[in-house]
Amino acid sequence: MRIRSEQEALYVACRMEAAAIQLYTRALSVLQGQGRTGDPLYAHLTLTLADEQEHLRRFSALYTGLDAQQERQLELSAVAEGILFEGGLMGAAREGLLRDAQSMLTLAARAEEASAAKYRAFAQAAQGPARETLLTIAREEERHLAELRQQGAEKR
Repeated sequence: MRIRSEQEALYVACRMEAAAIQLYTRALSVLQGQGRTGDPLYAHLTLTLADEQEHLRRFSALYTGLDAQQERQLELSAVAEGILFEGGLMGAAREGLLRDAQSMLTLAARAEEASAAKYRAFAQAAQGPARETLLTIAREEERHLAELRQQGAEKR
């Protein structure tokens, strides 16, 4: 995906975070319906959701807007390149998100790794506070990735 401006980078970052929030919110709802609120998977998804909400807040504070046509083109490009969660909750369930904690950790680790890489790439099109926010959140995603890998190793 080619990002040409800071605002394009921030728009796609906002969409990435919004998609993650929607996915984790729905996953938590399903787990709640299954009576699995005491499951370690539920606790981890709750923490991950809070982090994603904070990331969206920070990106949104810097996003001043593009026209609707630009936003639509960026979103279509992001979907085509698999940057956004493809298939939403059902796609994640097919990937094993709700099966068990280990599967969720694997899927979440892949998502965190991809997000960190995209945010670093997006930072190249940004300056000042937007660049710093993208790089800071990329580092946070890398920290999440390390935590997920550690949790995954402990579960084996």
